[in-house]
Order: sequence, then structure tokens, then C-alpha cells
Amino acid sequence: MRKRSLIVAVSAALLSGLAAVPAHAEDRALPLPLLPHVPFYRTDTLAAAHRPEPLRTDGLREIDAEYVYDGRVRTVRDFLRRTSTRGYLVLRGEQILDERYFGGYAASSRFNSWSVGKSITSAAVGAALAEGRITSLDDPVTKYLPELAHSGYAGVALRDVLRMASGTSYDETDYADPTKGSTATTIRMVAGTALTDQAREIRRERPAGTRWNYDSMDTFVLGWVVARATGRTLPDYVRERIWQPAGMETPALAGSDYAGNAIAYCCYHATVRDFARFGLLYLREGRAGDRQVLPAQWIRDSTRATEPYLRPGHLRPDKPAAVENTYGYGYQWWLGDGDRGDYAAVGILGQFVYVSPRDGLVIVKASEDLNSEATMGEAIHAFRAVADALRG
Repeated sequence: MRKRSLIVAVSAALLSGLAAVPAHAEDRALPLPLLPHVPFYRTDTLAAAHRPEPLRTDGLREIDAEYVYDGRVRTVRDFLRRTSTRGYLVLRGEQILDERYFGGYAASSRFNSWSVGKSITSAAVGAALAEGRITSLDDPVTKYLPELAHSGYAGVALRDVLRMASGTSYDETDYADPTKGSTATTIRMVAGTALTDQAREIRRERPAGTRWNYDSMDTFVLGWVVARATGRTLPDYVRERIWQPAGMETPALAGSDYAGNAIAYCCYHATVRDFARFGLLYLREGRAGDRQVLPAQWIRDSTRATEPYLRPGHLRPDKPAAVENTYGYGYQWWLGDGDRGDYAAVGILGQFVYVSPRDGLVIVKASEDLNSEATMGEAIHAFRAVADALRG
């Protein structure tokens, strides 16, 4: 119990430590105990592939580019510095063009996905759907999880949960508030309240499928559905159907609560190169080597806005200046505006897996950015500047 109490105290300090972050924090050493890439929960190991997807590292160079954001000319080099980047990689095809590490990290370091993990869990849903373990995205959550029959998820279609449009009451607008959203959920999890029990407590706020609301509990429920539908734990299923078939080079870790429920909404710990391989899987429309790991149609469906309220500029109609409106939303992926067709997996503290099919490009950024909620909108401009410079 003493060990559990210590973990609870450290974890609560880690999560609530965001409350002390200045509104415009610049690149600086992180104040302990904010250790964003260190697991503070149970983990399962995702074994690497026997034959990793090869990535070439000849011809590495630093790629800088200028772009205009918020009325100012900026550079990618400065963006990486200001946003406390710790790992950064630019991949075109199998060729790594630029790879850099900062602050003592290296290519062998594992980084916490944070909410980039939502896109990995979404991929697991796609795999289970392709196998027929999930019969339809129009199925209600309770077909697989009757335990939620008296919760806000009763009758809600899996498709709406994927879109963050479950209609449930969950306020994830302030990570500095330890009583709200995923911050509260994670602190309670570490203190011993199972995520399944927390999901049962969720109530409905509006009709499903009518409005986007960022909700980490939605992603936990998706992971729980995958586990129930497949008869496997989510980490085991991700390992068998995604991690190994996609050719990952290094074992990864996946976080769980004390009851063994996969967190699912975050907390996959992997190297920058393997996050890049995950992006490459989507860039190649679900293929890795000569194997179709995920259906191409799943990739296309996941990375487009299927309803008007999911289009770029429409996610937060209540707050037009919100950074979320820089993007649209698919099946747990953030969508770029305009006609580029680019999209990204995004996590708090500045984690990104950016994919640009038009440019054949994947960019990974692992960070310790205390101002990430503000700089999230700038990131896509920096990534597009890199793509333009390479095309140039």
C-alpha cells in the first residue's frame, strides 16, 4: 500500500502540475515531477516485429523552412525550440530525411504517445471491424458492453464514439483542472478507481451524433469494445494486428489501470521511428511491405470529415477562436483544412504523427511542450512548410 500511495501522489503531482504552467511558457527545463514520458501505471509490452519495416538513414540533413503564422514569419527550427521538442523525424517513403533528438533523448528512447494513442486505438477498431469481430460501426456500444446499459453510452453507435460525438457529458477543456476530463480520469485511475467503473458513471448531455466534444472516455470505451469483441486484451490485439504486422522495430509499452483495463486514450510508449512507421502505415493506405494490415477504405474513412460539424473550422462553434478549429476530425484523427488532405494524430504536450498523402510525407514530433494547447494550431503550418520546402 505504501508503494501505491507513493505512485498516486507522484502521478497526481505530474498531472496537476500543468496547473502551474504559465500561459506562454517557452522552452525550458521541465519542473519535476512533470515527467511526461515515464509510465506511472501498469504496462504491457508490445513485442516488435521479427522483420522490421526497413527505414533508410543515408543522406540525413536538417530541413528548415519559413512560414507565416499569426501575422509573423517563423521558422521550423525556432518552432522546434519553442515547443520543447525532444524527438523529431521527417520520413518520405522509407527514407528518413531529418532526425533529431534533444534534452538527452535518443533514437532508442520511448516517448509517451499521450493522445496520439487515440489514433492507435482507432486502428484497432478498424482491424476488429475488418475481421468481423465488430459487425458494424452502427452497432450500439451496449451490444458489446452491456455493462454500460444504464450509462450515457446506452444506444450510442460506435461510429459516433469514433467521431467524439457520443453526446456524453465530459469536459476536457482544461487539463490544469484535476477535477475534469482526462486529468481527473487518470488521477482517479491511479488512485484505484477502474476505468470501467468510471465509464459506467458517464451520463448523456445531448443526442449522439450532433456535436463534436473531445472526450478521452470515448476512446477508453472503444478500447474496451475491441477487447470484448476480440476476446483479447487491447495491448495483445494491437500487438498481433498492428504493431508486428506494421513492422515495428522496438518493443512498445501500453498502459493499463490496476484492474488490467487498457487506458486506450493515451499511454502507448514507443520510439519516434516506430511512431513514424505507424504514420507510414496510414500513408500507404494500410499496407506494410506486401501485407494489407488495415483496409484502405478504413484509412480513407478515418481521415475525412463525415459530417458538417466535423469539418475544419466547425469543431467549436461556441468558440470560433479555439485552436481546435484549425482542424477537422475523423475517426480519432485530426484533419487539416484546405485541399491537401493531410491529417495528424495529436497528443497533449506536443506529440504529433503528421501524414501528408499528397507529399508522401510523415513527420513525428515528440515533445514536452507546456504550452501545447496553444501551439497545436501552429504545428500544422510548420509541418506543411517542411513539405513545401521538400517539394520546392
